[in-house]
Amino acid sequence: MKLRCLALFVMCLASSFALAADPKLSRIEQAPEGLGAEVTKILDPKGYQLTGDKGAIVELWLAKEITVKDGFKPSLAQLYPFQAGQLLGALRVPKGANFTDFRNQQIKAGVYTLRFGLQPADGNHVGTSETSDFLLALPGTTDTSIDPIKPEALSKASAKASGATHPAIFSLVDSKTASAEPKLEKQGSENFVLSVTVNGKNKDGAVPVKLRLIVIGHAEG
Repeated sequence: MKLRCLALFVMCLASSFALAADPKLSRIEQAPEGLGAEVTKILDPKGYQLTGDKGAIVELWLAKEITVKDGFKPSLAQLYPFQAGQLLGALRVPKGANFTDFRNQQIKAGVYTLRFGLQPADGNHVGTSETSDFLLALPGTTDTSIDPIKPEALSKASAKASGATHPAIFSLVDSKTASAEPKLEKQGSENFVLSVTVNGKNKDGAVPVKLRLIVIGHAEG
């Protein structure tokens, strides 16, 4: 009898996991509160919300217009035409949300800026990601300028978002398969990739940039 009850319990538990819904993508119409005035001014107020079974998981906004490097050509060392430390957007973690970064570090409820960074080529990060491009989250209450931040200071400031020694990071992946319209794609069994197009600009004018960001999920191992 005990074995039968245990078997039924395991079956029910397995079913509950199987029925857990994938997060859904929707648009939101208002920029988050709690950011510096300069940062809020450059953000597109229309953002992206990822929602799960228990409500909103995370919300993300990108800048209305983003400066990109002139004559940039993607390589294994850098896929995206941004400057290290450049402000690209903002992120909000709602109260009660269970949200982690690409290193599976818990990110507390609050608002954060998002800046571009590159994985250090120091031998300590080999195999952790298929690309070197990341977005780093910084506490929005202290990161109030729109000016770029030097890489050394960027890493240290982002560590305050994770509450650890390592910065809070989100992996940017190859954008070749990015869709024209905003889309949330499942990658593997647990990672979810936000596919969007941002309004880039350089000396020649408008340069639309397709972007794919692992918003939910983390590196294996």
